[in-house]
Amino acid sequence: MSSEALPIDILQLIKSQQVRAYAIAKGWQRVSQVNLDIALFNHPKAQWDQLIVPMEGLDDYSKRMRDVVEILAQFESRPVAQILNDLLTPESDTLRYCVASPVTGRGSIPLIEGIRLLEGAKRSILAAACSVVNPIVHHPRMSRAEAQQLLNACHLGQTERGSYAVSVSCPLRAVDQDQPLQGSEPFARRTVSTLMRSLSRVVHSIEADTVSSVFEVKENQPVLSVNLCEALLQMQPTEEDSYLDVKVSWATTLKPLDSIPAIVRIKREYFPIIEDISKKLQPAKAPAASLFVGNVDTLGGEPGADGRMQGEASLSVLYEEQSQLVRVDLTPDDWLTAHKALGSNGIVKFRGILHRGNRVHRITNISEFGHIQ
Repeated sequence: MSSEALPIDILQLIKSQQVRAYAIAKGWQRVSQVNLDIALFNHPKAQWDQLIVPMEGLDDYSKRMRDVVEILAQFESRPVAQILNDLLTPESDTLRYCVASPVTGRGSIPLIEGIRLLEGAKRSILAAACSVVNPIVHHPRMSRAEAQQLLNACHLGQTERGSYAVSVSCPLRAVDQDQPLQGSEPFARRTVSTLMRSLSRVVHSIEADTVSSVFEVKENQPVLSVNLCEALLQMQPTEEDSYLDVKVSWATTLKPLDSIPAIVRIKREYFPIIEDISKKLQPAKAPAASLFVGNVDTLGGEPGADGRMQGEASLSVLYEEQSQLVRVDLTPDDWLTAHKALGSNGIVKFRGILHRGNRVHRITNISEFGHIQ
């Protein structure tokens, strides 16, 4: 989005006080002046540029605010869309999940990949939030009250050119302050910090050829969870020479720790290693059959010796409170049930053992396969 394309009605929503607070947080220094219609700022690193922030009520308020957004974007070398979003959400930490490849320069991505990116972003935030509450390697259910409250308060932002990006703003005040687990920072900030530090730990271990270190419990290092690894695998880019960037823009109302990275880049060739890490983090226990409920997406198969159809089907099922794409092999009776459900947009339920994969899981030992009317 260019500065000329910024909608006037959106620019009108930016509060002058929020821009002034943002500027001060970024190192701009206000200059004393008599004119009460504007606030004038200089920056030690901007020799020629001045930031002129208008006060509400001016006839050309939107035009002047567009100039402010443009100057900030040039100074910070960031897209105007990012600056605009940060000014509209000053009390939110904003996470950006950016997939970059030779084909995403158009600002688009295959639909299925985009859905996986959204779901992976959601699951990564939930995983980090659960790790703030209870730092363990596997969260069987990511349904902690604080985690759900934070997720419900998050907002989805716009995509950006040059890559395909999912922007998620996490309000600092999302979780009630009377929740039992409270530190010196808001729960949302602790969640975002845990996420970025965890990602950094994984990438650093891969690049330093010290992958075994991620399984060690270390002081001042976040515990890496299976859930976060699975969220990353769900966001894995498919194109050659592609990568996933996870970036954060911190709320200007609360200064972050300098030790927390603002961007972590996960190259495509890192994901097989992350899959191995995820498998090693899985709890060592015998697989047990679980109840699954979901929809039939596609139905393959071929006639058996008796002429009846049987074979593989793809389903979207609810598991660990998340929608999962799975494949199953169906007997002739189960295949017929799935066919009826597919034709009527119905729901199926069954029991089986889930075997985790990279993007698509498989369920075996199918039993009690039925159609819910």
